[in-house]
Amino acid sequence: MLTFIYDSISWEEKELIKGLQSEDVKLNLVNAKDNALKLTGKLDFEGPAIIRCMSSRRSLYYSYILESHGIKTINSFHTCNIAGNKVFTTSYLYKNGIKTPDTSVSFSHDNALSTADNMGYPVVFKPASGSWGRMISLLENENIAETVFSMNDMVNENSYYLQKYVKRPPRDVRAIVVGDNISATIYRYSGEGWKTNLALGGKVEKAVLPESQLEILIKVAHLFDPGIIGIDAMETDEGLVVHEINSRVEFKGASKVYGNKIVKDIVQYLKTLD
Repeated sequence: MLTFIYDSISWEEKELIKGLQSEDVKLNLVNAKDNALKLTGKLDFEGPAIIRCMSSRRSLYYSYILESHGIKTINSFHTCNIAGNKVFTTSYLYKNGIKTPDTSVSFSHDNALSTADNMGYPVVFKPASGSWGRMISLLENENIAETVFSMNDMVNENSYYLQKYVKRPPRDVRAIVVGDNISATIYRYSGEGWKTNLALGGKVEKAVLPESQLEILIKVAHLFDPGIIGIDAMETDEGLVVHEINSRVEFKGASKVYGNKIVKDIVQYLKTLD
């Protein structure tokens, strides 16, 4: 029995469920939004469990609670916790010797302005959590920074994650890791803007990476518990720089160039856990 936990059915969830069912894997489908987790008693779950919640908070809660009851989760609480927060991700990568962009986090509007000025424009502002490039802004000067920080204040966000803009080709690298193996590597090209997110119109191409870059990606993957993650990196003159980890990695775009390979790799990996 494999428990499949979701809160929204996107393309990836549909394909994974279809792939698992085609392999006769017995599934327990659980909508996290409709299910209360009892914290002080036995859970009515069988493991292992794959967690595909769009909400990073739901994934975090489910992974911790299920693991507390001895149920293996994909991904683990450790992975969800680190990958679900950019502040944690950057600190964790740096701590483990992985090249990552020059980054600071401020905790007030005025200090964020001072920090951005000291870093030197352009600076990239990102929310600590989130996906699809939402609310990520390129701050080219203090006036733009003031406007973006004021908007940030309105949503009661009390942190300002600031990253030095990295000079790179108009693309980044995404690796999709399944278990201990890299299932796919792609280039994501910018659309009309500077962001490479496919949800914002970016384009995808299969990436054949040199061994030196693959070694970095594998090293990053091994910092996390075996599971299913995405690693985002940028090519620079100083080598590959890793800037984000995705716990609920999306692979619809990558599947346009890899076909059904990623789904098959994930299904076969999950079958080894069942």
